[in-house]
Amino acid sequence: MNEQPPDYDEAMGSASPTAAEMEAQAPLKGQDTRLALISFSWTDRIRLLRFPEPIGALVSEALGQHWPKGIQSVKPYEESLEIKLRGNPFAHGQDDEKIAIRISVMGILQSLAREGWIVRPNRLGRMGNYNQWGQKDSLIFDLKEPRDASWLCISFDSQDLVHLINASTDLATALISKFGDEVEKCNKDFVSGIFEVKFKNAPWGQPSPKGSVRSRIIVLDLIQCLEERGYKMGTSLDFDNGSGGSSYQSTGETWFWYR
Repeated sequence: MNEQPPDYDEAMGSASPTAAEMEAQAPLKGQDTRLALISFSWTDRIRLLRFPEPIGALVSEALGQHWPKGIQSVKPYEESLEIKLRGNPFAHGQDDEKIAIRISVMGILQSLAREGWIVRPNRLGRMGNYNQWGQKDSLIFDLKEPRDASWLCISFDSQDLVHLINASTDLATALISKFGDEVEKCNKDFVSGIFEVKFKNAPWGQPSPKGSVRSRIIVLDLIQCLEERGYKMGTSLDFDNGSGGSSYQSTGETWFWYR
């Protein structure tokens, strides 16, 4: 019988940097800020701004591990380091690609947190009208104490689905109990670590006042359930404006939580 692949946390390892290693990750010489930024651009590019040089290799490693199509190029781009991925993860993709890029971002957030680069919950969002040069979300990071946490990705998909990647068993059980009769069915894939909840009456697809209110009640109950189990909001992203996919066609921003 074949052994099952390692889960997300095992794959990422557990080593935390020393104080000396954290100092080595300080901003580049001549810069007095301890802030840095990741920009998601065009359909396939991730740009790192004001991170120290070793972070570029760290992010590339996380992407190489989790993005199945791999990296096409890594090069300086103005005052940033640009990582161009193969495929189009931020455009019209299939379900497997949507899952993979969400896992890839979890890998980036976890790797950076272990080096002391902590993402701010209030992302920068979109700025300007730069077409392919800068049209997606951006995340801001602070250099603080290293943090080793378990990350969770939550997405609101199709007309009635919530997907949780790397969901713990206690969280999955709590969600089933919390929503009760509102749930049509649920499924946990123990190999991929994805927990899917299908709600009754398409809460994300009701073009009515009732649908808009019900969807937000679900969000409030979900947040309460997460916080009761020790999760904290990391950040959120709009990857693709809801284009592409079927079961994973996004109808809202994708959340990243940790504990």
